[in-house]
Amino acid sequence: MRRALTSLQFKVSASIFLMGVVLITLSAARMTSRAIESRHARVVAHASMEGGRLAGMAQHLIRRQAPHVMDLELSYASAQQDLELGLILDDTGRVRLSTRQDLRGLPLAETPMAEAAELVDQARFSMEGRVVEAEAGTKMRAVFPFREGLNERRGCVLLDFDLERPLDEGMAAALHSSMVQGLALAGGCLVLWLLLKVVVTERVSMLVRQVEDISLESDPGAPLEGADEISRVSQAASRTHARLRQSEQRLRQVAATMRDVFWLAPAEAAQEPYVNPAYQSVLKRDPARLAARRWDWLHALAREDRRPCLERLRRLRSGEVVPEFEARVVSSPGQTIWLRCRGFSVPGHAGAGRMVGGIAMDVSERKMLDRRLLDTAEKERQRVGVDLHDDLCQRLAAVLMKTGILQAALERAESPQQALAAELARDLSEATALSRRFARGLAPVSIEALGLPAALADLGDFISRAFNIPCRVECTGAELNCGAETATHIFRVAQELANNAAKHGGCSWIEIAFEAAAHEARLRIRHDGRPYDPQHSQGDGMGMHLVRQRLDALGASLGVICDEESGVVQECRISLNDTPNTPTS
Repeated sequence: MRRALTSLQFKVSASIFLMGVVLITLSAARMTSRAIESRHARVVAHASMEGGRLAGMAQHLIRRQAPHVMDLELSYASAQQDLELGLILDDTGRVRLSTRQDLRGLPLAETPMAEAAELVDQARFSMEGRVVEAEAGTKMRAVFPFREGLNERRGCVLLDFDLERPLDEGMAAALHSSMVQGLALAGGCLVLWLLLKVVVTERVSMLVRQVEDISLESDPGAPLEGADEISRVSQAASRTHARLRQSEQRLRQVAATMRDVFWLAPAEAAQEPYVNPAYQSVLKRDPARLAARRWDWLHALAREDRRPCLERLRRLRSGEVVPEFEARVVSSPGQTIWLRCRGFSVPGHAGAGRMVGGIAMDVSERKMLDRRLLDTAEKERQRVGVDLHDDLCQRLAAVLMKTGILQAALERAESPQQALAAELARDLSEATALSRRFARGLAPVSIEALGLPAALADLGDFISRAFNIPCRVECTGAELNCGAETATHIFRVAQELANNAAKHGGCSWIEIAFEAAAHEARLRIRHDGRPYDPQHSQGDGMGMHLVRQRLDALGASLGVICDEESGVVQECRISLNDTPNTPTS
């Protein structure tokens, strides 16, 4: 039963049936809507025509003193199936003529149309007929005024039409049409089911058995004979198997000549993993040792990268998609080779384990270029900061001095412009202070002179003044044991994350915390705004690009934690005892 429900025969028939049901349902809804609109418009048109006709005849016959003729005409109108009640009112609102004899002579308030008094008054005032829906979906009411004689007396024709019966008839007609279409669809799907069973299902079962027997170690069975599509698929599968064997030979030749490390690990532990010759040249390990020790390659990696590599290998074994990652190979003391690794997994046959493989590319040269780019960017920052401090700030200070002299002269002359001069002096003073802060942010001399904590404190002061956001800096722990380059990278990461929180996070406060231990340092940026993770950001901004490069250069990891109580916390962990290096040539 389960196989029948998952067969192509069932899926095609069920898909066509469901598509037909959807189309019939949409058609029925559309037909019902059109029928209701058509019947509604027909009742409105009939009510308008009948009300106008009776109002015109009432004005003519009453003026000629022939009410009995009008009574006869109203009797003819009451014979219509949709007309429920008709009244002809005089100018005082009393029923003069009616389709019901018991209502004649009564005031409108004592008739079933008592709620139409306001509508009658409006029609008499405007002398225009109106057709309104008195009760939604059940009753249509027509009000048409007329003049009684040559004086200003105004009568009114008041008609109630049944709206529910015409709408029900329209819906019934649409439902009957949909049922006819549904029966036709069911019959067509049954015929299609039988046709697919004879023409497709049996031959597909034979094709499946043939494909299941195909493997690289054995020859496939004889293909199906014939010229139809299924037979051609079977013949193509046989030809594809032959080409696959040839492709396997070419693949082995390509892997042998690759400069990148290509590896395959079978699911069974007893089978030997495959590596191409680049394994020995890049990892500096003998491939023959993998036959006895499958984890021999792990000893070539840096100690910090072994556990993440094993975790990603476990995820590949479980069938997860693992993104590219980087690992370090310590080829010799003081020299590190960077590898960009990409893995894949192949499910085994009949529930067997997964075979995993991957490619490891040597990206040490790119890492070296990234470090050079960071150095160049840092030197350019410092050059711009020095230029701001030595040129622009000095010019602003000179202008501020001249403005002060001008202000003093205007005060002695008791000029009315002295207030403007004082305001100009304040603006120049603020611009000078802001330029100095920008210069110190671009070229923080306190990193080398006073250390990283002083530079971070200066950064917090700049954030508070530049963005008018309280920024608290806290530095704890042992003395930072790293070079000026590492300290600069840490400062720039903190600067970019804090600036992003102030500019794009929408926060009201920021906290920068730095904790240095003997072998590890932690940098935390905490705020109450929106989270922003530069390591997973796909933006094209130069700042975020440089932050990602600095994190790679530091060998650091960055995590983002969002909590309602503590806010957004971005934590960067930096290892201080093993600074990543790249080959110099």
